This record gives sequence, C-alpha cells and structure tokens, in this order.
Amino acid sequence: MMVYRILSITWANIPVHYALWMLMVYLTDVWKLKLTDAAAIVSVFFGLLTILQSVMLFSAHGLFGNYPVLMGSIFAYCVGMGFLTMSTPPVLAKATGTCSAYQPECIGEGQRILFYIALALCALGTAGQAVSLRAFLLEQLGQNANSPSIWSLQRYAVILFKAAAVLGFSYISPWSLWFGVPAICYTVAAFIFFSGSCTYKYVKPEGSPITTLFRVFAASISKLFYRLPTDVSQLYNISDPGIQSLPHTNSLRCLDKAAIILPDQTLEQQLRNRWRLCSVAEVEATKFVIRKFPLCMTYILGGVLTSLSYTYFLEQAKTMNNKVGNLRIPLAVFLWFQFEAREQFQKIYHIFMNWRWGSEAKPSAPRVGVAVSIILGVLCTITAAKVESRRLAMVKMYSLAGETDEKIPMTVFWLLPQYLLLGAADGMVGNSLENYYNMYFEPISASYMITAVNLMHGLGCISNILIVYVVSKVSQRGNKVSWLQDTLNKSRVDKYYWTLSWLLAIAFVLFVVISLWHAYRRSKEEARTVHVERSVAYVGGELIYETTITMGNRRSNNIIAMLPSSDMFIHY
Repeated sequence: MMVYRILSITWANIPVHYALWMLMVYLTDVWKLKLTDAAAIVSVFFGLLTILQSVMLFSAHGLFGNYPVLMGSIFAYCVGMGFLTMSTPPVLAKATGTCSAYQPECIGEGQRILFYIALALCALGTAGQAVSLRAFLLEQLGQNANSPSIWSLQRYAVILFKAAAVLGFSYISPWSLWFGVPAICYTVAAFIFFSGSCTYKYVKPEGSPITTLFRVFAASISKLFYRLPTDVSQLYNISDPGIQSLPHTNSLRCLDKAAIILPDQTLEQQLRNRWRLCSVAEVEATKFVIRKFPLCMTYILGGVLTSLSYTYFLEQAKTMNNKVGNLRIPLAVFLWFQFEAREQFQKIYHIFMNWRWGSEAKPSAPRVGVAVSIILGVLCTITAAKVESRRLAMVKMYSLAGETDEKIPMTVFWLLPQYLLLGAADGMVGNSLENYYNMYFEPISASYMITAVNLMHGLGCISNILIVYVVSKVSQRGNKVSWLQDTLNKSRVDKYYWTLSWLLAIAFVLFVVISLWHAYRRSKEEARTVHVERSVAYVGGELIYETTITMGNRRSNNIIAMLPSSDMFIHY
C-alpha cells in the first residue's frame, strides 16, 4: 500500500504534464501574445525546470534528504497548478471585477501575477520530483526494488493514465478546466501520498559530490601563493573509499595546491578543516569532472531542438486540420508519439550496443550515439522546414494569412515525422551521455554529471530566445521583412528551421573533429586508458548497469548503478 501511495504521484503527473505542454496555445489564443513572445515565456519555463534540477539534487543529497525535498516539491506543484487555474479569466472574474471571456482584456494584473508565480512553482515542483521521487521510492522499497509485480503494475498504470489523458483532453475545451482537472487529480494524489507519511522511512543525506568540487576549489585558492612540490608523493594522498581512485595527471596543476601539506602545521591540525586540505584522489576526481564537462555542452543544441516541440511545432499543429472524419484528434497525442519514439530509440540504442560491442563497454559507443542523435536532429529540422513550406503554400492558396481561426485544409499528421524524429534524437543523445558518465563515474557522481547535461539542456531551451532574436534581426537587413512576425501564418518559420539545420550540421562536424582528437590522445596515453567491462540488464522494467573499472594496475569493485531519469519531467 505504501508503494502505491508514492506511485500515485507519478500517475497524477501525467495529466499535469499534458496540460502544461499546451501553454503556448493558451498564450497565443487567450493572451493574444506575439508568436516570439509566447515562445520566449514557454522556453524560459521549460528551461528553468531543468536548470533547477541541479539545485534540487544538491539539496536532496547534501542538505535535507529525498523525503523533505519531495514533500516540498509536491506542495509547490499543488499550489502552482491551483494558481495556474485561478489565473484563467472565469475563475476570479467576480473577485477582480473583470469579464469572464477568454480574451486578453479579461485578464487583470492580479491574474497575470498569479500566472507567473504558478509557472515558477510548477518549475520548482517538477525539478524537485525529477531528482527525488525515484530515489525516495527506491529507499522505501529497499530489497524489494526489483520486485517484478510492482513494476508491472506501474507499467500498465502508466499506459492507462496516458491513454486517459490523451483521450480526456480531447473533450475539454475551457482553459479553466484544462488546468483545473489535472490540478484536482494532482491534489488528490498529494493527499494520498501524505496520508502515508507516518509509514515512510527517512534516510539521512549521505553528502553531495559537488561539495568535493567546492572544497577543492576553496583549498586551492587558499594556497594560491604556495609552490607545488616537485615530487607528487609529497602531496596529501590517502585512499578514500568514497572517491574513485584516478592516476595523477599533469593538467590543471593549479588544483593540485589543494593537496599541499603546509609545513607550519601538523597534519592532524590541517585535517580538522576539510576546506583547506583535500586528497589527491579528490583533486583528480575534480579534474576529471572539469575535463569531461565540455561533453555536456553538446546538449545545448539538444535543448534548442527540444524547445520546438512545445513552441513552434505546437503552433503549426494548432492551425492545421485535426479531424479524422468526425473524430477530433487532440494535439496532446503528438506528445505521446514523441515520448514513445524516445523510449523505443533508447531500447534500440542498447540493443545495438550489446550487438556491436557485447558486455564490454567501448568509449566510442556513446560518441556514436551522440553523432547519430545530431543527424536525427538535422533530419527533424529539415522535415519541419519542408512541412512548414507546404503549410505556408496552403495558407497563401486559401488566403488565410490574416487574423482568422479557420483551419488550413491540411491534415495535422503531416507533423508526425518531425515529432518522431525529435523524440528519437532526444532519446539517443540522453542515453549516450548517461552511458558515458556511468562508464567513468560512480553512481552518485554520475547522477550529477547527468544533471549537468540537464543543465545544458535547460540553457539550450532558454538560448532558443537568443537564436530567435538574432535570426529576426539578421533577416531584417536590407529593409526586408523579418522571418518571425506576430502570427505563424505571417512568419517564415521554415527559414528558421533551415537555420537550425545548418547550426546542427556545423555542430556535427565540430563533434566529429573533437571526437577524433580525443581518440588520438587516448591512443597516445595507453598507460592511462580506462578499461570498462559492463553488463546491461532490464530488471522490473528498469535499466541496471554492472560496471567493472580497470585503470592501469588497479581494478575497482563492481558497481551496480540504476540510471536516474534525465527527462524534463518524471520518467513514466
């Protein structure tokens, strides 16, 4: 019963996710915002909720533990969805003295403030759940974490709730109900979750690996004017069971000063202040993170690409015919297609890895996955540009460029290929980077590197605003009309998609060059090559890694790591 109380939160997240995915349509239809202004608000929201995951992960591991973070996140989510519902015109029309129609003049200043507060709370709640819900569930399950009955029920429940959300939203028209029904569902799930508070186990936080990074930085700065010893053995070097042993490297030597043993104090005195003395293992772990962090940067364009799903792609779908006979297809079905494509390509990626390399993990495998994901991203934007060109031709043919709610006589399923390609690219790059960091990091450290990937993803979502601004200004040169106008039918978003295609193509070339350079360096450093043996298995629907790391003469014990989710929302 305790497990189902926790899982109820994941089930209630599904309709909330689908409701928030339609924010772009709400802002352009009800608030009547310009196309780029609405896209900017939505991009900031989705970017912020991924960036906040880094903060919430540190809070869960280093300060409060998973349960307090999860509890606060659920409360923030409940209040946020409540405020979002109240910000729609009809709900507070009498209290604010405004009209109840879904028009911009019916939205008062108080309702706008409620809307923005709601988005901030929803972003905070989503980020907190993304990093703590899964971990809290595993803490409560303990040795029963691999029970197939629990995960089988979860799998079927997710399918049921997804189907109910997609079909249910097709019958909901008023925006107050669009946000209100998921808010009620989530509030009920929150009461169910909190009803079991007395039965939950509280696990104290074990500490955050990011604290080690800050300690190394602080210690090296405090000894900035000390000279490094010529003999590395004179540095403070002690094996730490919590830190993976790495060989000493000559790069980033300034950080080695964190391990200098001061001559004017005894070692015992220096060890009392952990922010003044760090071990060589801790310094090398920090160096390794810094050297590998640039790989996360490859996910910035992934964030830009993903932001198209809930901005311009969604605006395209809104203007097209979404009926099959007399049946009206809800736009939320494309989110389901995107998720399915992502999950299926993740499975295809792991099948390919096992077929090509077997249980022995190769450093080139994640790089191949990232390269393929960039190619899929290029195909996605090219497909989107072609579809948009056809859509604009239909707009011109039927003279629909003006202010009109009339649907373009072009089926919305023309957008299906670009949503499938987007989901495939997202699944490939996410899994590839997860695999890379799970090869070289212990589970808790890998979770932080994966969160760093999410951080880059969030920055990519927000940087979409900058790219749109630059594209708009450049396209106006020579007294030309900007590609991005107030509405989609007046804009040339197809040219914006072509611009993204070129950017992704350039990123692919740079990635290949950098990968070849790293491969060359690796061949020159055979003595320091990391050899990893890994087996992959699905247990109860979840992916489990067993990793054995051999570095030089040193061979570490096997590590069992269950991958955390890198999704923007909870992985269902």
